[in-house]
Amino acid sequence: MEVGSNAPWKVLPYSAGHIFVDVDGGISRLGENNVHHPFPTSMTNAVIIDDVLIGTWVDHELRLARMAAIDLNCDLQNGPKRGELRAHGNSSHHQVAGSLWSHTVESEPLAICANDEMIVFALWKRGIYAIDKDANELWRIANPEFSEISKLPRGDEIVAITIDDTVNLWTRGGGCAKMSCEDGSEIKKDYLEIIGNITQVFLGDIHLLCTSEGEIWAYDGENIQLIAIIDKPIRDAVFDETWRFLTWEGDLILEPLEKKIRKELPVQLLKKGDDWMVIDNQGIISPFMD
Repeated sequence: MEVGSNAPWKVLPYSAGHIFVDVDGGISRLGENNVHHPFPTSMTNAVIIDDVLIGTWVDHELRLARMAAIDLNCDLQNGPKRGELRAHGNSSHHQVAGSLWSHTVESEPLAICANDEMIVFALWKRGIYAIDKDANELWRIANPEFSEISKLPRGDEIVAITIDDTVNLWTRGGGCAKMSCEDGSEIKKDYLEIIGNITQVFLGDIHLLCTSEGEIWAYDGENIQLIAIIDKPIRDAVFDETWRFLTWEGDLILEPLEKKIRKELPVQLLKKGDDWMVIDNQGIISPFMD
């Protein structure tokens, strides 16, 4: 199955199916060719809460950044192009077309995560914020500090956020901070002695921490263990009775070890019905480990 004319950036599930976001910021419903560009540039972060897409875009050259919410049960719209932003900057009207709300953010959003009740995001050197889907602030806190990595280049930069019973903040250098979902107060803070820089964190039966060097570390909240070393960084991973991975080469299961080499670059795992599928950089969807 082929979807979209542009390369996929992210595919997100919602109540009526999946939302397809391409690398240029185009948004469509999976399987449809009607692409809209409500954002003026490509998106940098995106989550869905209660059929509302929360997305961010950043233009470093123009020094502009925004976060906005789009109701996926309404018709998508086309917004202003980048040239209009260059001419009018933040005074440009409706910088995200058809949005429920759209707000300027003070610095670059680094990571974002959502559950059924809130969205949590990190802003570069500004702190951690929790809001509801209507953009009402629930709490804000300063970035957690880790003395062990304070001198590492960008070691304290938040690279991922996960939410289970707590809000979990993960830094590039191996810092992990567990915060209360209710008010953001600190519950626990750990320094995980991981070789390499954390680039992605996946939540399943445990947390898996993946590094730029291709290492996969398992963290159960108390102990950290190296479980695999892949030649290149993991591209995506999901847990559904077992862990499924996408590497730069193709599909991977660790236990028992199974691999499938793909001709095209895999981008993301997505579930359709009871089956796990893979979308590649050509927009082709095919079964995982078929």
